[in-house]
Amino acid sequence: MTMPLPRKRLVRFARCEDGSYSVEAVMILPLLLWVALASMTFIDGYRQQNANLRTTYTIADMLSRQSDPVGPRFVDGLGRIHTFLTQGKNETSLRVTVAIWNEPDGKHELVWSDSTGNAPAPITDVTLAQLSPSIPALSNGSTAIIVETWMDYEPVFKIGLSPHRFHHSAIVTPRFRPQLKYEAGA
Repeated sequence: MTMPLPRKRLVRFARCEDGSYSVEAVMILPLLLWVALASMTFIDGYRQQNANLRTTYTIADMLSRQSDPVGPRFVDGLGRIHTFLTQGKNETSLRVTVAIWNEPDGKHELVWSDSTGNAPAPITDVTLAQLSPSIPALSNGSTAIIVETWMDYEPVFKIGLSPHRFHHSAIVTPRFRPQLKYEAGA
């Protein structure tokens, strides 16, 4: 019994080991290119996120060591430092808040708050209540400096990853003074 001609050709094609790598390369090349571009995009995203996180802790440490009062110009300068240290071409913003723990009332009280760029508005007494659970336990009258940073991230390549806004926060206590003071003229 003989096989029909189309089936015979199909079996012969499947068993054939002759050929060219160029056909296989053309078939797999788009996938390899996508994997390479996706890897570069994810690595760049993690690099930018890590830069924003490190910058947040650096600025928080700077503020914890500050003994002179700060003001709007000082906070704007911190915003420029944030942009410089992240080395990003995307928008960055910063918000600094100082809160004090009031043990008898069992709550944090706002001392001052200031923000730069397109950061959310400075913290108010109402929004501090929402932020309060993330502030660590403090002794009565102790101050917390809350530094929040945002950085917009636009992926390098369009691989299905959407733009993202990184947000990090760091909470420190002043090192050399009981409280970080704020003066409008500083």
